[in-house]
Amino acid sequence: MPQSIRSILGYSNRVRKPSRPASPAKRGSGTSSPSPRKRATPNRDGARKKKKEEEEDYFQDRLDDNGFAQLLADELTLRDVVQAMRYIRSRMFTPVPERGFSSTRTAELHAFRASMPPIVTVGHLNAILSGNPTRVEREAVELQRRGVLRRVRIERRGGQGEGLMEAPELEKLLLGTDSVSTETKRTFTKFLRENPTVQQLPGDALTDGQADELIRAGFLTSFAHADPSSRLNMRPEERTTLVSIDHVSRHASGSVSAVGGHNAIHLSGGGSGAMALSRTPSSYSSSSLLHELKLAIPGHGRHLKLASACVDWVREALGRTRWGECPESWLKERFEGGGLYGPRWKDFWGVEWDWVLGEAVGLGAVEIFKTGSVGRGVRALG
Repeated sequence: MPQSIRSILGYSNRVRKPSRPASPAKRGSGTSSPSPRKRATPNRDGARKKKKEEEEDYFQDRLDDNGFAQLLADELTLRDVVQAMRYIRSRMFTPVPERGFSSTRTAELHAFRASMPPIVTVGHLNAILSGNPTRVEREAVELQRRGVLRRVRIERRGGQGEGLMEAPELEKLLLGTDSVSTETKRTFTKFLRENPTVQQLPGDALTDGQADELIRAGFLTSFAHADPSSRLNMRPEERTTLVSIDHVSRHASGSVSAVGGHNAIHLSGGGSGAMALSRTPSSYSSSSLLHELKLAIPGHGRHLKLASACVDWVREALGRTRWGECPESWLKERFEGGGLYGPRWKDFWGVEWDWVLGEAVGLGAVEIFKTGSVGRGVRALG
């Protein structure tokens, strides 16, 4: 039997690589292994976890209610209104950490806090000095008459449009404003000292130029008269709009009256003197302008906006619970977010939790009660 060519020539010394195994499809369907499961990305995992937390029903059972709990139970140093106001202001923001933020973010935090006016809402003050709101109001009125405090009101929707401020702080704020001339500062400071309780300016208090300077600096704002001709006929479901349908329908399209008139933004809850600023100093007189102006504090709207946003956060957090109540410790932990990068730093400029709770209690959005087992409880009202 003849030999094969391979047996005669022999085998080559060339290195051979092992052949690749055939794919499962080529090997046959019977021996195929299941395809590997796709890994979920971290973003998907975070979104699913967040959605699960939002859909989860917290606190199936009601908390034990052992009576009303005070916001500050053992603070014996707060004996009067001025002390309570300084206490609230000193605990409004947490200290800015030296590490953890970029230099740009740190500068933004310091600039925002410096622009915040030194005011305290009346509701927060009553929450701190709980027990006798009538006594607090009488003391505040007496301090106003003596020139120690200054009360400022802003016509806004909601109950946060009134605040108190120490009179020396207001004068300090005025003197530190570069956009107001020295003569205007002297005249306005004299008026404030001689009229500690006045809100609306009389016609002969300032000249047109001085009024214009103070409007632009934020110390004066437009005053809405209470006569029917200057108010918008707005139905309850249309209070979030600038004008009502009933008012617009009575005027020709394209006219100023069709969009609410010159004072539409102010009457709908916004603006701060835009009506007066839309005129030039030579186009108004003392009799027409100064009767439309009242006292204001620069940055008051920024303060109210921050307080409203914090209270809305508390409402939304309590709205995710079954009974609209939860332990304060749970609510505080969610607000702080476990450290520097929680909601209080990202959205609320590092505001302190105690200040947020005081604003919510003062506004009547929540109440605090004793549970007897998990500390204090917080319950939504309304």
